[in-house]
Formats: sequence, structure tokens, C-alpha cells
Amino acid sequence: MIIQGRFRQSKPKGFTLIELLVVIAIIAVLIALLLPAVQAAREAARRAQCVNNLKQLALACHNYESSNGTFPMGRNVQAYFDMGGASQGYHDGWGQFAALLQYTEQSAVYNAINITMGPYQARNSTICGVGLSTLWCPSDGSINGLRFFETSAGWDGTTIGITYTNYAGMMGTSNPGNNGSVAQLQGENGMFPDIGLPPFLGAGQSPVRLSSVTDGTSNTILFGERAQGKYEKVACGPGGGCDFEGSGWWADSDFGDATMSSFYPINPGFPSTFNAGGTGCDPVSPFVMSASSFHSGGCNFAFADGSVKFLKSSISTWNWQNVARDANCLPVPTTSTPPGVYQALSTRNGGEVISADSY
Repeated sequence: MIIQGRFRQSKPKGFTLIELLVVIAIIAVLIALLLPAVQAAREAARRAQCVNNLKQLALACHNYESSNGTFPMGRNVQAYFDMGGASQGYHDGWGQFAALLQYTEQSAVYNAINITMGPYQARNSTICGVGLSTLWCPSDGSINGLRFFETSAGWDGTTIGITYTNYAGMMGTSNPGNNGSVAQLQGENGMFPDIGLPPFLGAGQSPVRLSSVTDGTSNTILFGERAQGKYEKVACGPGGGCDFEGSGWWADSDFGDATMSSFYPINPGFPSTFNAGGTGCDPVSPFVMSASSFHSGGCNFAFADGSVKFLKSSISTWNWQNVARDANCLPVPTTSTPPGVYQALSTRNGGEVISADSY
């Protein structure tokens, strides 16, 4: 006898289309919620590395001072000669970052420098192209590892490989001219003043001694950040590399390269091309002379005591548009435009009294 029974139909395996869409939607929502947190964590790590870079530079400065009795000199010039020995005049000399190489575990690079000749000559042409990660803020990926070949930088006709820095030494409140007067040079009040032209052409300041930081090392800015990636790209080469307004070169301490001013505020709002060519008292674009960063809300600064502090863009500052300048391009604050906390922190001997809660 055959017993007929009912066979249960098996349920198809897998998700239905609606179920699949629901799962995808949930995953998308989770990613949208987590992505800002991941980005914030990455930026926090990059900012921490930036702080560490500045700490290393500040520590190197103090080791240099212990060995030499002064901090490294600021902007200076050297005599240039072509390969045939003919004079090419006076141009940018080696800056503070070159002097600090042997104190930042870069002795091999330091020993390769012919210090009797300027950086932008054939005999030193490879040194300027050495990339130094200590000088790069991870939040500004535009210059990390970038080498730009500049055909006009070498005053002896050399093509120079240029690498960059996100950090600059503080010259003080003045936005210097081009060695126009002794008074102008003597009026610079930061940690890296302009040394000036050779004695028979002008007179600048000697490198800063620790004893001359009368405002206190904890109240005096040593180095600040600059966001090279925000500058206008110029002179782009066939390989895709571009220079950044001819500024930010690490090897020398020319204004706009490895030195900065507090005349303009932190993260200035004007475009990078504002007075890009440099006129009057502004030898280069004010933007490249100013502190800026890719960190939200402000910039990291190393102080002369070795500490690193984050100064907000909203820190008290003077209204630079109303600050008069004298015949030597030095700022002339008035009762209506007194120096702000930012300007006070940028000077080594201004005599200001600054409380910690003001910044």
C-alpha cells in the first residue's frame, strides 16, 4: 500500500532584496557615524606628531645654545661665486635649521655642507634637496617628500632641488624689509632677528643669547607653524611638482622661508596672493610671513623654554591694518592699536606681563 504524504516545500536560502537593502542602509549609517570619529583620531595623531616635531626643534635649539652660548642666527647672507670663481654677489645664507642638523640626528647631512658657501650653489646643490621629516607637519601632505627643481635659485647657474619646511623661526613683530637700514635690523625683537648684510654694507643683530630673553622663555615664541599647502602653487614643472610662492625653503632663514613674523594674525583671512610680489615694507607675501596650519582653530608654537602650546586663531592680536610703520618699516603701535597677546608672545624683550589664562 502506498501512503501518500505531503512534502513541505523548502524555504529559499539567502536574503531577500528588501533585507539586503536594509543591511546596506544600516552599514552606510554606521560608516557615516564612524568616519568623522576616525578622521578626528587621525588628525589627533597628526597633531601629536606635529607637537613632537616642534619639541625636537626646541630641544635642539637648547643643545645648540649649550654648546655655542647663543641660539642659532636668523636671516643672513653669504658671498656667492660661480664655478669659475667670479663673484655673484650676496644672497641667502644658511639658516637655523641647517645649524640644528647635528642636534636633530642629521649629522651626516650637516657634515656634507660646505658652510663657507651659500646653500644655493653647485657645491651644496644636493643638500637643499634633502627632505627632513622633522620639518614636516603630517597634516600638510602637500610638501611631505616633495622636491621641486628650481632653475633660478642657484645664483651660480645651478639647478637646485628644493625641499620645504612647515616650521619657521619667530623674527618678532616687524615684517622686515630688505636690509634697508640699521634701525630696521636693530628693531627686530624676536628669537631669530636678521643678522644683516656684511659689516661694510649694513649692521644687523648678533644671535640671541638666553640672557637677552628678558620676557621669560615661557612667554617667548621660538618656532611656529606655516601651512605651505594653502599657498598659491607657482612654477609647476613637467613632473607635476610645484613651488609654493617661492617660499618655505628650509635651508635658509630668509623671511618667508624659515622665518616668520607676528605682524599679521594667526591663520590670516586674506588670500595667499595678497601682495604676493612684496611691496614697501612687505618683501614677500604677508601670508607666507604669517603663522598658519591645517589644525582646526589655531597653530602649534614652540616656546623658548622648550614647551609647545596651541594658540587659537582667536588669540588677542592688534588690528594690523591700523598699525602705522615708520620710515624703517618698524611697527608703531598706538593707544588705538596696542600690541595683542600674540605680539607680546612673539617678542623676547618687550617687557609685557602676560598671564597664562590670556592664551
